[in-house]
Amino acid sequence: MAAARIEVETGQLSGGAQRTGELAGELAGFRSRLGVAAGLAGAAGAPGARAAISDSCAAWGAAIEALEQQAAALDRNLQGAAAAYADTDAAAMPGSGV
Repeated sequence: MAAARIEVETGQLSGGAQRTGELAGELAGFRSRLGVAAGLAGAAGAPGARAAISDSCAAWGAAIEALEQQAAALDRNLQGAAAAYADTDAAAMPGSGV
């Protein structure tokens, strides 16, 4: 039985890492703007409305932070995978320019 051949496009992994890193940054920015909105909840006239706005912003902020952390973790994993595959290729095929 022939050995299985695995081809990995390290550039695709690096590109995916870059995109997920950008997404994590966008989520952080959105979470920051949500914090500003939560700070404005005091402008709502009724105490119930203030509490509802504040609670809603807090819940959304927590969910967005979780997504942000997962995107950042995926970014790190993709960067690590790209580097590991490049190192493996360089060691297995020295001088190939891989």
